[in-house]
Amino acid sequence: MSGSQPSATNGQAAASESTPPAAAAGPVSAPAQTSGTARTSSSPKLRFGILGAARIAPDALLKPARSHDDVAVVAVACRDEERGARYARKHGIPKVYAGARAYHDLVADPEIDVVYNPLPNGLHFEWTMRALHAGKHVLLEKPTTSTAEEARQIFALAEQKKLVVLEAMHSTFHPAMQRVREIVQSGELGKVKSVRVHFGLPSVVSRFLFPDDDVRFKYDLAGGCTMDMGVYSVAVTRYVTGTEHTAVEVTSAESTGHPLDPARIDRAMHATYALPDSVTAETTTDWAIPGWGPFGIIPSAIKLTASVSLEGGDVDFYNFVLPTAYHSIKVRPKRGAARTERVYRYADGRGEKSWSTYRYQLEAFVDKVRGRTPWAWIDAETTVTEMEILERVYAKAGLPPRVSPPFQLEGDSGVATA
Repeated sequence: MSGSQPSATNGQAAASESTPPAAAAGPVSAPAQTSGTARTSSSPKLRFGILGAARIAPDALLKPARSHDDVAVVAVACRDEERGARYARKHGIPKVYAGARAYHDLVADPEIDVVYNPLPNGLHFEWTMRALHAGKHVLLEKPTTSTAEEARQIFALAEQKKLVVLEAMHSTFHPAMQRVREIVQSGELGKVKSVRVHFGLPSVVSRFLFPDDDVRFKYDLAGGCTMDMGVYSVAVTRYVTGTEHTAVEVTSAESTGHPLDPARIDRAMHATYALPDSVTAETTTDWAIPGWGPFGIIPSAIKLTASVSLEGGDVDFYNFVLPTAYHSIKVRPKRGAARTERVYRYADGRGEKSWSTYRYQLEAFVDKVRGRTPWAWIDAETTVTEMEILERVYAKAGLPPRVSPPFQLEGDSGVATA
């Protein structure tokens, strides 16, 4: 699979507060499209099936699919028949698989081209391997797997079968992320010195988002804050610095245990890293930032900032996770005027301001399946080394490694497990 490709952003959408447009670093050209199998009016759409009636699927796939003329979501699998039927009716999905073998039946369906896998982390490996063995492309929620070895097995099988697997790190595909990467790597502010990323939710918010039985809190399903929100922090750190193929050294990690399972599940994690060329980085991720003031009754603010310190200034990227809703890219050179950019389209005009990160991701995924060059891509090496870093974070923090349940493929003589 091809490497991660920095794609251009729409310079016309990048607002400058105090620096004249001519003084700002201009966007580069977007990568050229290669000839592929673009759909014509008579060719079939890519048919997607969803594993599980997942809460994330409407934003991650169903809504983006409505504006993509080469995508049809045709099936959902849910072991609970009533829940699956309600989900299908609500979202206009024509086919429902239910019962104990619902996932098996969807994966085996010859009328499905792509499996979207938003199952709990610990089930990513099994059901992605099953989908690949059945000849399906896979759009796979992050993190890809519980371990780096599982990720290696997935991409090895995908290569063998000439299928596409993409870790759904959707924020990478938005033009704002591409623009930050471009600024940092352009040389405009010199070499990178350090990166600081803070991604956290106030405890008052997390109480409404995550019930006590949430799969994120279950060790046997590879739960933990680092496996949920921490992957974003690691991804943005490596992507904007161009080190996405490097399993960077984890120099320290300190966790705050989740009250439901403090010895195995992290509620929060602070980690530091040594990147190439003496660059340092630190990430702080927290599901439930405590309140402050008397008795902690004043809620904390949401933290969504990635800051890059360079020899000649700083770049602060606010809302690196969901930049469509709102974001800002503040460029503060040590010499000269500061500016703020907001970027929603690529430099050649492709994309729409209304497109979510998931919509940009879907565009890239379909392009890859159809044999075209995506505007941006997350390749196997990026995903595998990301999992290696997450493993190192947990080890440094003194927490046990994440695990996946063993399973056996039909017809196999052994158990497929990493």
